[in-house]
Amino acid sequence: MLLVLKKTLNLITLAVDNVKDNVLKGLSNLGIIDDMPKNLRDLEDVLEDKRRGLYTEKDSVVVAARIGDLLSDPTYNRTEDISYGNCERDLRRLKGFSYKATGILFAFVRPDYSVVVTQGNHRTTMLWMVTEDPNVRIPINLNFHPENISVERMIEIESENHNADCAFRSTQDNDSKFKSAFFSKQAWALQIFQFLTPFWIGIADTLQNARFTCHSYNYISKARKESGDDNVKTMLKVFTDLYRDVEDPNVEILGNFVRSGALFLNVFGKHIEEVNGMNGDVDSFAGMIEYYFRDMEIQLKKAREAGYPIAMKQNITQSDICKGSKVYKGIELFVCRFISLYNDYVETQDWSISGRNSTAIPVIDGKRFATFTSQLDPFFRQTLAEVAKAPVTHNK
Repeated sequence: MLLVLKKTLNLITLAVDNVKDNVLKGLSNLGIIDDMPKNLRDLEDVLEDKRRGLYTEKDSVVVAARIGDLLSDPTYNRTEDISYGNCERDLRRLKGFSYKATGILFAFVRPDYSVVVTQGNHRTTMLWMVTEDPNVRIPINLNFHPENISVERMIEIESENHNADCAFRSTQDNDSKFKSAFFSKQAWALQIFQFLTPFWIGIADTLQNARFTCHSYNYISKARKESGDDNVKTMLKVFTDLYRDVEDPNVEILGNFVRSGALFLNVFGKHIEEVNGMNGDVDSFAGMIEYYFRDMEIQLKKAREAGYPIAMKQNITQSDICKGSKVYKGIELFVCRFISLYNDYVETQDWSISGRNSTAIPVIDGKRFATFTSQLDPFFRQTLAEVAKAPVTHNK
């Protein structure tokens, strides 16, 4: 597995570049409101002792570190996404910077003697915002990597420590949680990474040369449980294949789009297989996806240019499938839009369907549709039946 490594960044340099002058002016009446813990050794003195062999990887020591000496690694941390607005908010709420509220940060000394913070980006930034002094000090629990440690193992250890901290913070976004879990080799993150890699779908910049991104990967995991890996893989392959001739598609894959498509295949697969078999073993699902999500607009334009009086339509997007409803917002709603597209596509191809049915996937008299919606309130069942029969259009 190739690690997508990023260069460590100086937290104070980032703050200087990103915190606006008017914000600093507004905080100028605030300061440090209590004292730092006493009798702590200075970071640079401990680093000198480390060079002399007085500390090993088994040791840890709480030190007073100059904030200007502290780095952060965006490989697994939110270094480039520090919320300076939240820092300002918290400083105003506390009426300054509090060492007591801050507690002790966590950092590692790397073999090159750089000091990388794994817990405390925002607290370090807050101290600078009220002092604008890179030499002011903050307490840090300092830990040491072995001199001969591999880069991969070093990142794993640091991200594991970071992940232990961020797992308890509700504000940590999906990408940040994934990145921390991935580099600390949490099983769930490695599993979804490995599942999406064959389709070149990356999460939080962890896949080198990714062609697609996915932020809502948790819905991919739900899809696997609901519909099975085969149906999810079919959905992902058919959709990502739309861009096989595009050099760098850089398209975000919506988790609920994949989830609803996989559930459509799982529930109504028998009907799809029947259509395929009755029409020369076509791949009707792939054809439907290719037409509505890539080719429809081009084909309609060519038909109009040839003189056919056909109304223009825009290609369907993932968001068109996943848009909400004032009445019903469950995944069944999105599946019903796939039913509508599929029935319309089969009809336009003039393909044979079972003589008992008026559409490829029967809705009103369909047993599978009835079973699919059987657990819902009768009102919602009727609503979904109407959605399954209504045309799906692009939401401009």
